[in-house]
Amino acid sequence: ATIIAWALGWSMFQVLFVAIVMFSCIPIVCMGLCQWMHGNGYRFLNLGVDWSTKKEKESREIASRWGKWIVIGTIVLALACAFITYNLIIGLLLMGLSIVLMVAPIFKGLSKGTPLPTWSKGTRIAVVAVALVLAVVPFMYIVGGGLGTTNSVEVSVDDDSFTVKAPFFDHTFSYDEVDDCQFMYPFDKGKRVMGYHSDTISSGHYNNNLFGDYELAAYTQVAACIVVSVDGEIYAFNQDSDELTTDVYDELIKKLDDY
Repeated sequence: ATIIAWALGWSMFQVLFVAIVMFSCIPIVCMGLCQWMHGNGYRFLNLGVDWSTKKEKESREIASRWGKWIVIGTIVLALACAFITYNLIIGLLLMGLSIVLMVAPIFKGLSKGTPLPTWSKGTRIAVVAVALVLAVVPFMYIVGGGLGTTNSVEVSVDDDSFTVKAPFFDHTFSYDEVDDCQFMYPFDKGKRVMGYHSDTISSGHYNNNLFGDYELAAYTQVAACIVVSVDGEIYAFNQDSDELTTDVYDELIKKLDDY
């Protein structure tokens, strides 16, 4: 996962964040899967259970039940770690949920477990694959802002509409629905509410003093922005220089003048 993040051109923060979270979560998911399917390692579970009083089958069933919730809780924890970089409240809520899921067996009592899964080899492989995919792919998608599309703001101007694409921002606007279009320099991007931010790109839902909540797709270091109003909603975007942003604005104004 870390190598993929590096190859996709993510920032150093993103690469390190992926490495740390994956190094922590993937081994826990694997351990949980092993316990869930086989009931192994129950003696290493410090759950206040006197394993000497339990039969081998009973001990494995307790470990299996614990392992299932560990897998589910850790997957949610990986999502929480991703979301917390974009929306603190959602991230903390998911983190709290993950903790609840992982200690759920304690709430229900540890005197009894659940029978070990009697899955076929193919089913076991499928469960392992799905669990690992759920632990890795959503996390990397959120952290990467859309599977690596983190290094550009794409603007395409067509005859009837224009499209702007960036992480957490993908909109097509018809010229006849644009209420206003302004060129603003310098533009106050404000604070991120939920979305993506790096040294290169800032995009998603932001909030500033001028517009309040609005959507942004911008190069972080570029001061100029094109601001459009559509049905009362504000959208701001730019290109990788003030000059290119000006060129796009001029092109849009010509198109809008025809409508």
